[in-house]
Amino acid sequence: MTPIISTILLTFIASLAPGADSLVDRWAAALGGRDKIAALKSVYREATVQVANYEGILKVWHTADGKYRKEEKIATFSNIETFDGSKGMVQLGTMPPRAMTDAELEITRSKRFSNWNAIFFVFFPERHHGSVVAQNANTISFKPDGGIEWQVELDPTSSLPKSMTHSEGGQTVTVRFVSYETVDGIQFEKEIHRSGGGMNPVIRFSKTVINPAIDPALFSLQ
Repeated sequence: MTPIISTILLTFIASLAPGADSLVDRWAAALGGRDKIAALKSVYREATVQVANYEGILKVWHTADGKYRKEEKIATFSNIETFDGSKGMVQLGTMPPRAMTDAELEITRSKRFSNWNAIFFVFFPERHHGSVVAQNANTISFKPDGGIEWQVELDPTSSLPKSMTHSEGGQTVTVRFVSYETVDGIQFEKEIHRSGGGMNPVIRFSKTVINPAIDPALFSLQ
């Protein structure tokens, strides 16, 4: 195949692939519709976490503008992470809180839009800066400015996320969305399995609160 023919063929194939807007529209409709999603300002969730023979708890707060707090406790391990939109803090166990390193912040700028919360970045480009690109008929990649890239694979039948993949610490980390539940007319992940990051936890959500009242101080450990 000559270079000219190859270029023409690749251009033709690319023209057949759906754009990011089309994939995002499918995703939004599957979750419950853009109107319902646009009304979301914040989400609070609780879950159990299973790691090998150990079970723990997870509490997370996310806002539509990208702030978040995560509290995690498994056996003797405990961790709190906060991000207020620009500054990230972390506290391990009873150690004093500390500012995140530059490497941790790079991950955190994307982690605030991890898993279900990716919608807060992907669905509303006018609110955040970065890129959203269609990779193929069912895969979207997105990368917040100053963050890392995530790949979201949509189920070809339901159009709900099937998996999300990113690179962290030199490893490929994959989250599989095993099941969903409906909360106030919106689809949320019910069970997810994480692999490739060391502990490989199974997370099962037990409580979801939409638009709870949130104190801004929640997103700081100072």
